[in-house]
Amino acid sequence: MQMGDNHNNENHEALPQQPPSLAQAVAALIADRNEQTELIRQLVQAQANVGRGRHAPPPPAETNYVGFLTTQPPLFHKADDPLEADAWIRTIEDKFSILNCAEMDKAAFASQQLRGHAKIWWVNHKALLPAGTRLTWEEFVAAFKAHHIPTSLMRRKMAEFLSLKQGNNTVLQYAQTFNLLSQYSGFHVDTDEKKQDCFRRGLGTKLQDKLALTTCNNFTELVNKAITQEDATLAHKADKKRKAPAGSSSNAPQRYKLIQTGNQQSSSRPP
Repeated sequence: MQMGDNHNNENHEALPQQPPSLAQAVAALIADRNEQTELIRQLVQAQANVGRGRHAPPPPAETNYVGFLTTQPPLFHKADDPLEADAWIRTIEDKFSILNCAEMDKAAFASQQLRGHAKIWWVNHKALLPAGTRLTWEEFVAAFKAHHIPTSLMRRKMAEFLSLKQGNNTVLQYAQTFNLLSQYSGFHVDTDEKKQDCFRRGLGTKLQDKLALTTCNNFTELVNKAITQEDATLAHKADKKRKAPAGSSSNAPQRYKLIQTGNQQSSSRPP
């Protein structure tokens, strides 16, 4: 009995393995193809990355003075107002922002745009420096502002701003002067809320009262509401004047008053 079992096991082990079904064979081929496709995709991507690195555009060449002139940088003669000097510096910096200028070339390029009094200042300033000294842009700006935008003048302009009142000007005229002088005011108007507060305090007292309970989201809205209120006030005055009786003051009959002197009375026109 035991020998029969062993014989059956030997026969079973000798049987050939069944071949895979057609569905199994197709699934295996698809899996192999997908794996190969992914490997090819990764290889192509890696080659593309290497290619981009090899053919990356080189950085732009450093700009020379001729290239700087193509941006049409403004000339600077002198500043009747310190803001003019500050505006010139900002404009030159805008030009540099679109160019690839070496840091040590910026001051040299900018100084070539100086004329008249400004050029004389620059020549004298350079004469005080050691021979061969080349200023950085930050050093040039510091020296330029110290001469053309003196601190004492800035303080004077700030005081002028803080004492500014609307007076007999329209709201629009007052707003224009306010915006101009506010550039000197520093921290006094460094937020929109502070700017609105300063503007309100400079308005005429009647407009201040009319706008006292008015809340504005920003400075521009406040100016617009002030102009609207001013227009309404002027329209009301014009309408009131138009409805007044014609000649109510100039054509009114003159009154006589009695002047009593002792027992005599006389009439006379008022002086």
